[in-house]
Amino acid sequence: MILDTLGVGLLGTSTEVCHKVTQYSKIYSSDISSTIWGHLDFRLPPLYAAFVNGVAVHSMDFDDTWHPATHPSGAVLPAVIALSEAFPQKKKISGLDLLLAFNVGIEVQGRLLHFSSEAKNIPKRFHPPTVVGTMGSAAACAKLLALDQVKCKNALAIAASYAGAPLANAATQTKPLHIGNAAKHGLEAAFLASQGLQGNKQILDMESGIGAFYTDYNPQTLPTLQSYPWLLDQQDVAIKRFPAHLGTHWVADAASSVRRKLVESSDNLLPLDKIEKVILRVPEVKYVNRPSPTSEHEARHSFQFVACSALLDGSMSVQSFTGEKVHRPALRELLSKTQLEHPPDNTPSFESLYCEVTVTLQDGNKISDRCDTFYGHWRKPLKKKDLEKKFQSNASCVLPAEATEGILETVYNLEKVEDCSVLGTFLSGQPARPLADNLRFP
Repeated sequence: MILDTLGVGLLGTSTEVCHKVTQYSKIYSSDISSTIWGHLDFRLPPLYAAFVNGVAVHSMDFDDTWHPATHPSGAVLPAVIALSEAFPQKKKISGLDLLLAFNVGIEVQGRLLHFSSEAKNIPKRFHPPTVVGTMGSAAACAKLLALDQVKCKNALAIAASYAGAPLANAATQTKPLHIGNAAKHGLEAAFLASQGLQGNKQILDMESGIGAFYTDYNPQTLPTLQSYPWLLDQQDVAIKRFPAHLGTHWVADAASSVRRKLVESSDNLLPLDKIEKVILRVPEVKYVNRPSPTSEHEARHSFQFVACSALLDGSMSVQSFTGEKVHRPALRELLSKTQLEHPPDNTPSFESLYCEVTVTLQDGNKISDRCDTFYGHWRKPLKKKDLEKKFQSNASCVLPAEATEGILETVYNLEKVEDCSVLGTFLSGQPARPLADNLRFP
């Protein structure tokens, strides 16, 4: 999760939306500063570093996804990395400190989501990272700041008043701000709590607290520490192979399989002129039903676009969402022939949804395929070599090879790293002293 989040965040620094928030954030200055990923000569105060780096992580919708539905890492990792760089030099934050805080932030999100059955489905009203991600960021930062129990409760109470953003801004440049704000606001809540600011300590138990975001919110008593099961041990995350809404990944795999069948008898060319219609059987998810997307962000949230792109190209990649690809005539022609159907058994949950693609040819023949679990889903996780390949491909677009390899080695040895500021050094693109100098051996 950490490696993947760093990779997609580094790649995201090259996006238009990230450039805009970076320029905006330059109005702030402070004696205490943290790394802006991919920038050697530009740093910001921790709050705004968390914001900019969080935006970068989600700017292409390439970050990890969990069940119940949220993007867990992007709200937490930028915040704890930025905070770790703000400590005095004499008080170094170890890699183990960072790792524990990160896991606390992930765990808090998962526990809150499990208090609602509604949260198990793809959301309809609020974007989940703006709710539970803000809380997770606050919890992680409170852990790194070593706040006592009362101040931790206050940090969560303060964070709850920052939480929530409507899903209507999905498929726009505003959606990545959701992750940036979750990271920033969680860190800010922890800072304020550390100064003694107080909130309602019952915020997690109240219908007018976190319950305001879920119609069936039902908080439960957690297990004792002696028997406490970590949710990440029970439920892994999905790692995306291309930058788009997770629901489209089932569509891509099914459509790619249909293409392989179609081109077998057509000299490896898609017989576009012979296609009469394309039917996609998917769950009903209104904000991913976009029959004619006009921007990269709309395309990333379109069942239809991903299906047609996979049929034309055979696979999906970062390059699939460029303006040239989005507006090419062949794609527009295929989009006009594409329809959605919503079978009653196809529920809008990342745990159970499926996609079936059927192409009907003018001669009446039908070619179909179905995807129940795509490669990268927690039931079929990416192999280590493919995760590393994704990270290296993303990071190398922004960083020199030495920094990219330094991040890879640091993440794999995080529990042994004595001073995790080395991670910020690599993330800026600056060469660092050999990692062995930063490791602690038993």
